[in-house]
Amino acid sequence: MSPATLIILIILLLISTFIVRNFIQKKGSCKDCDCSCPIKDEIRKSKLEDK
Repeated sequence: MSPATLIILIILLLISTFIVRNFIQKKGSCKDCDCSCPIKDEIRKSKLEDK
């Protein structure tokens, strides 16, 4: 493997790791905003039923 290929591979791995960590920390993109949608309504209802 050439050094350039190795550098590109390392950069891609770092970027993908950051994206996955960010997605997991946010627990999906459905909780990113306070807007109303059917999926969020179902999530809120299920949380209320669990309590």
